[in-house]
Amino acid sequence: MKKVITLILIMSVLITVFPVGARAEAPQTVEEAKTLGLDVLERLPGAIKDVWQNQALPIWWSMWVWTKGFWASTLGSKVQGLWEKLWGLTGQGTPDIEGEFQKERQEMQKDFWERFKDLF
Repeated sequence: MKKVITLILIMSVLITVFPVGARAEAPQTVEEAKTLGLDVLERLPGAIKDVWQNQALPIWWSMWVWTKGFWASTLGSKVQGLWEKLWGLTGQGTPDIEGEFQKERQEMQKDFWERFKDLF
């Protein structure tokens, strides 16, 4: 499966670098081959950037949005309830993740010198 996806990605990049309608002859000399190679190397980063921004990122973003919505509407509350029940079995309260996050945020907002003094 990995190989198929890799092959498709390479082919899509090559198609954007070399348009289908523009057929070129094979280089006859070393200088022509060098020129062709340098031309490909100059176009390749732009082609990869174009494929990434215009094809890959929109697909990944739509998958993220769908997964996030699916999780929130179906599984999120069930997993949260199960998590709270499991923590209840340990005899401890449910960890306050939001409170811990705010506490860490306040500590990070201390200025560097205060954190340095806290070390000693």
